[in-house]
Order: sequence, then structure tokens, then C-alpha cells
Amino acid sequence: MRRYEFVEGTSKKFWEIELEGESFTTRWGRIGTDGQEKTQDFESAAEARKAHDKLVAEKEKKGYRLVGSDDAAARPLTSKVPDNDALLATLRQSPDDTKSWQVYADWLLEQGEPWGEVIGAAARGSPDSKKQADTRAALLADAEGAELQWRHGVIDSFSLEPMEPNEESPMHVVLERVLKHPAGHFVRSLDLGLPPHEDTEWHMEDLATAIASAGPLPLLETLDMSSPSEHMDQESWRRVGDIHGIWQAAPNLKVLKLRGSSGSDGGAPIKLAPIEAPALETLIIYSGGLDEAAPKEIGAAKLPALTHLELMFGSDNYGNNCTMASLKGLLAGKGLPNLKVLGLKNSEWEEDLIEAVAKSSIVQQLEVLDLSMGVLWKKGAEAIVKYASSFEHLKKFILDDNYFEEAHIAAIKQALKNVELGEQKTPDDFDGDEPYRYTTIAE
Repeated sequence: MRRYEFVEGTSKKFWEIELEGESFTTRWGRIGTDGQEKTQDFESAAEARKAHDKLVAEKEKKGYRLVGSDDAAARPLTSKVPDNDALLATLRQSPDDTKSWQVYADWLLEQGEPWGEVIGAAARGSPDSKKQADTRAALLADAEGAELQWRHGVIDSFSLEPMEPNEESPMHVVLERVLKHPAGHFVRSLDLGLPPHEDTEWHMEDLATAIASAGPLPLLETLDMSSPSEHMDQESWRRVGDIHGIWQAAPNLKVLKLRGSSGSDGGAPIKLAPIEAPALETLIIYSGGLDEAAPKEIGAAKLPALTHLELMFGSDNYGNNCTMASLKGLLAGKGLPNLKVLGLKNSEWEEDLIEAVAKSSIVQQLEVLDLSMGVLWKKGAEAIVKYASSFEHLKKFILDDNYFEEAHIAAIKQALKNVELGEQKTPDDFDGDEPYRYTTIAE
């Protein structure tokens, strides 16, 4: 059993928990006694794990500390790493300025945070390699395929590939353990793979919850949750889920990449709102079946720094339920004053999409419009020529990976000089029926 203890004043209590398959057992009481014991059963191992992690988080929040480990680096922090807004602002402006890191290290030590010594040593040009190596080994003891890079005595980037199912340390537990360590608190870049799940529960919610629990992460700028997965190569089976907690945890996030469809497990669709991302510059969602919540929530948000937005819609056969109405707020552009690059990709729309963008309020502020990876063909070509005047100001109008034939390409090029058509797909022909055209990302 994992043992946690709470010692404060006259209160001296312990709490233990052991997860095993579809149940877990807890034991609690005053330190020095046998305490009481209780076993709880669940319908699945996934439900048991979720309840287990929730209880652990609650105990840690109340001040219980994990005991029984010889290496404190393996223990999640239960108190917030001290932050100084002014010093952190200086670090964000000049993240590789060793003098700023030295000043921050000195301040950490004044606050009683010993990791300041490691940061200070790195700032002086003599990083404590042994301390960093020992900490890495402790934090990643159960995580094969995880990688981290050190800079200035803290974890600069962390990559966590899909792990084999591990009841003791599933991916989200490893992630939270790293982020709650003083070194992980200052991470600038996270690259997270799709966690393995039982049945068809393939989502990113647990990782997002771990980030939210560990936050705020004051220097986190890049969060990539879009890596393709070898153990789940069906795009339509994976989903993003409810990840809205990342915004408060990463107040200075600049780049967010997601991958997921509506999913086939009956779980919650993508949920981003309420979106509070004043620093976000790039948002990309790869999907073979995008839920309408994504464009609606983005269109309703205020994203003053966003310059690059890509949405991939996919097929209604695999969960895409977006319509032109779903794009209304986005195309109005009220909350996107600095958007320059817009990708509405991998869609099954033709003339409706062209017309909606051409008549939108946002189109004139764009420099790049990307409608690639879709099913644009004859009607799409005709619509582009019809509304060419709405697109002639663009620096690039990307139309590759559609179904344009030579005659369509010639007509488009005659109407517009800024188009990029690249490679075009060839439709499938089923016994003389109308050729079948499909999005690049679907199943």
C-alpha cells in the first residue's frame, strides 16, 4: 500500500491506499494504530483508477505527504512552488538570460525552496548534473519512452509517449508527478501522447486534469497533444474530451495542438470553454470527425493574440457534426482581431464553404487561407472563380489535396494568382457511379 501521512500540531494521521484491478482498499487512522480498512469495488478497472486518483488528489490537497520512499524527488509536491510575478515576467521576456535565473534562484532560496540551489548552480555555468540525473530517474522510474531536457536547472521540455497500462503509475500520474516537482514547475514545452485505455476510452482528459492539478505553470508556452498513436491508429476512435482546465494552468500558453474526433466510447465531446488564453498564438485541431463545440467555443472566445488557427472537420460518418452555422462566430471574427492564417481543412463542404468564407467579416484580415485536404471538385472550383475578388488579397490560398481536375485548376489559376494547388487526390470509381470523394483524415 502507498502510505500518506499528515502531521500538524497535535494531529498525526495516516492514510493508505492500494489499487488492484477493479477495486481498491484504503486504511486510515492515527499514526501508531492499525486504523480502519475499507475495500471499494467498481464496474471496471478504469473507474477504479479514476476514483483512486481522485482520492489521492484530495488527500494531497489536504496536506497528506507520501512516505516510504527514499527519494523525495519521486514525491508529488503538496505545496505550491513560490512564484514572483515580476521575476517570472522577466524570465518570460528573456528565458535564456542566466542573470535573471540567478536572481530568481536567490529569491527561491529566500522563500525556503531548496531547488533554488540547482537553478543557481546552472545559472553560474556549473549545473548539478548528478542532482538532475537522480531527479530524472526518480520522476521517470515507471515511464519508458519519456524524455526531458534540462535548461537553467529546470525541465525545459518534457515528452511523454504512450505507456503500457500501469496501475501504480499511469501516464497522468507520471505527468502530474513531474509537473509538481520544482524542476517541472518551470517547463516550457510539453509533448504528450495518447494514453492507453481499456475498450474504446481513448481521450486526453486525464492528462489535462493532471496539468490543471499541477498548475499554474508560469512558463509553459507549448502544449502538443496531437501526436499520432501506434497503439490507436483509428482517428475516429480517439477524442480530446474536456480539457478546459488547461487555460488556468497555463496562463502564458502560446501554442496548442490537439488531435481527436467525437470518439466511439460515448464519452464527452471536446470541451474547450470557458477559454481564457490571452497569449495563445497558434491553435490546431486535427480531426476525422470534429464536434461542433470546437468552432462554436472558439468563435465565442476572445483570443487577442491568436494569429494561426487550423480546424480539420472530417466526415459525418465519423462524428463531424459541424455546419456553416457552427462557424458563424468564428467567421465573424469579433474575438480574433489578429488572426492572419485560417485553415478550414479536411471538410466535406464545397460551394457552401467557399461562399461562407467569401462573405465573412474575417476574410479581409487574412493573409493565408487553407482549404486543403477536403473534397473540393467541380462545384468548389466554380465557387472559387465566382468569389475570386474576396480572395485576391491573400498572400496564399492553399487548395492542395482536394479533387480538382486539369480544367478546374486552369480556371482557378486564371482567376487567382495566389493559389497553391499542389497534389490533388483521385476519386474512387464504383462501377460507373459518381466518383466517391473523401476527406484526407477520416477513419
